Amino acid sequence: MIIATILGGCNNHPTSPTLLNKVESLMQAQPDSAYTLLASINTDTLNAESFAHWCMLKAELSHRTSHVSVPSIEDMERTLNWYKKQGTEEESLKAEFYLAMAHAHAGESEQAIDIYAHIYAVAEEKEDYQLMGYTCSYMADLYFDYEYTSKSLEKKTEAAFWFKKANNPRSYVCALRDICMNYAAMDSLSLALTYLQKADSLCQTLNDKNVYRSILNAYGNIYQMKGEYKSAENYFYQALNKDANPVPDYFALASLYIETNQLQKAKDILQKIPIDEGINRYVVYWNLYEIAKLEGKFEQALNYLEQYTEINDSLSIASNESKILEIENRYKHQKLKTENAELRLRQTGYLLACAVCLIVVLIVLWIYFGYRKRTEKKLLLQQADLRDTRNRLLELSIEMERKNALLKHSEEEEKALERMREEMETLTARYRTLRENMLESSPVYKKLHQLAKQKKPQNTQTLISEELWEQIKQQAQKVYPGLRRYVINRCPDLNESEWAYCCLYLFGFDTNDEASLLGINPTSVRTKTLRLRTLLNIDLPAQMSLYEYITMQI
Repeated sequence: MIIATILGGCNNHPTSPTLLNKVESLMQAQPDSAYTLLASINTDTLNAESFAHWCMLKAELSHRTSHVSVPSIEDMERTLNWYKKQGTEEESLKAEFYLAMAHAHAGESEQAIDIYAHIYAVAEEKEDYQLMGYTCSYMADLYFDYEYTSKSLEKKTEAAFWFKKANNPRSYVCALRDICMNYAAMDSLSLALTYLQKADSLCQTLNDKNVYRSILNAYGNIYQMKGEYKSAENYFYQALNKDANPVPDYFALASLYIETNQLQKAKDILQKIPIDEGINRYVVYWNLYEIAKLEGKFEQALNYLEQYTEINDSLSIASNESKILEIENRYKHQKLKTENAELRLRQTGYLLACAVCLIVVLIVLWIYFGYRKRTEKKLLLQQADLRDTRNRLLELSIEMERKNALLKHSEEEEKALERMREEMETLTARYRTLRENMLESSPVYKKLHQLAKQKKPQNTQTLISEELWEQIKQQAQKVYPGLRRYVINRCPDLNESEWAYCCLYLFGFDTNDEASLLGINPTSVRTKTLRLRTLLNIDLPAQMSLYEYITMQI
């Protein structure tokens, strides 16, 4: 069957390598040279587009030369997938057509039929009668190979109908010829001859030597089956004179002469057949075996049979090796696909794990920054409340002083003054409490509190780092803005370590906690507190601690 009409060369490959373009240019005139050049290309070096182009060229060459096989099923599936994504609809149908042929070549007729049926449905939807005809022809060939002659005849008849509707006289004539051969296989020789004569009359208008030669060859086969050997011989010789490749007609004539016991003519014809190709030598030796057996030369017949058997075995071995190689290639391809799938699965797992980790980190950061924001907001509110309370306390102090200067010792004035004193004491206590709360809610206080609770026995080193000392001093001055000025006024010569301890002291830790933080015993803490009081020259009133005294002054 000639498929070039529908599955012409793949011309839409602007980025294909130069060698592929050269193969395409040689395909029509020199198919053998084109295949030699195509086979020299290392497909492992081709990108996806060039590999798809390579497979399409090889598939088309398989129709032009007998020794070129259709690409493997895996290669055609890969090619089809590429054309579905990157090619045109027409190119996808071509690739799908070749995939069906690859399945047929591998003996997977059911898969091939399914694909042809799908192509037929697409062609029917597009009203592409020519494609419908070719699809039916190939389905018919498959049915014929598996001896479903009635089903094959049905599809050949359908193909002829569509070719006629598509106005394709050449394919219509070929379909009629194939219908003839179907009827011949069913022993309906009169019907076969009727269809062949119809094809012959139409063929006269085509001026196509190849089609006409196939018609003549079909006449020879039909008349040979009818037992009209002279007519059969005549048609075979006519076909022989019109054929560039006479080998099939030589075999037909040799078979005819053997059947009619014209053994010398059969041997003369067989001598004209070149036996450099294995398949030719295979058929020649079988015919020579038949001739020698008919002549009674059994030793010579046995010799030809042995040579025939040897060639048959070598062809079987070559075929089996080819099948094994194809199976190995399919296994390697499937293994590679499986490994790629596993790799993609692992990559997906890694990406998923990274995504989960990223989400967890983002959630932690969101919680952390939310906590920071709430803490800062709380500190700001405490600072604002502290500032308002301090301002109110200052206003009341000024008011009380002013009223003290103006007040008389009347009972009502005394009561008003008493109320102001009570309010001032309340505000003073609230102010002190707010400052203590602000200090205790600070990160520095929490860090010191955590360190103090560690209770490391026999520890003689301070737990407070230089960085933490700086934070202590900054937080103390932030809560008690007048602390630095108050201390310097009382002791200008106060050194940095004594100043740092003064700031720590105002955090309000008890003697044991300070001892843990400073890495000293509680007695030394009390000594440091007494020294600080002495340096600041403070005389404490009865029942008042140094901490209470300093916080009241600032």
